[in-house]
Amino acid sequence: MGEGTSRVNRGSEHTYDGKLALRATAQAIGGEIAMVRYELDNLIAELDRRRHELLNVRLQLRRHAPGATLTTLAVVGTATAGVWLSVWRQRRRQRLEVQTGWVRQALSRPAIPGKIVAAAASAVAAALVKKLLERGVERLLEPVRTEAPMAAGD
Repeated sequence: MGEGTSRVNRGSEHTYDGKLALRATAQAIGGEIAMVRYELDNLIAELDRRRHELLNVRLQLRRHAPGATLTTLAVVGTATAGVWLSVWRQRRRQRLEVQTGWVRQALSRPAIPGKIVAAAASAVAAALVKKLLERGVERLLEPVRTEAPMAAGD
C-alpha cells in the first residue's frame, strides 16, 4: 500500500522498456543534480572570492584611498578640535575666576565696599552741585545780559 514512487508507472516496471525508462529518468535526474552542484560550486567560489576581497584591508585602502584619507583627516580633525575647545574653555574659565576672584576679594573687605559707595555718592553729589551752580549763575546773569544791550542801543 502506497509503496513505490509517484512518478514511476507500475505497468512499465516489469518490462525491459520500463527498466530503460527508469534508468533514463535516473540519469536525467542525476544530470540535473550535477548541473545544480556545478552552479552552486560557481556561486560559492564567487562568494568566497568576494569575501577575501572584502576582508583584504590593503586592497580596500588602495581602491578607496581618497575616501579613506578624507575620513581619517575628518576623524583626527574632529578629535583635535574637541580637545582644543575643551582646553580653551578651561583656560577661559580660569581667567574669569581669577578676575572675579580679585573683585570678590576686594569687596569682601569690610571697609572697601563702604568706601566705594561713599566715593560714588560724592561724585554724584559733586556733579549735581556743579549743575545747580551753573544754572543759578546763568539765571543771575540773564537780567544783566538783557539790560546791557538796551543801554547800548539808546
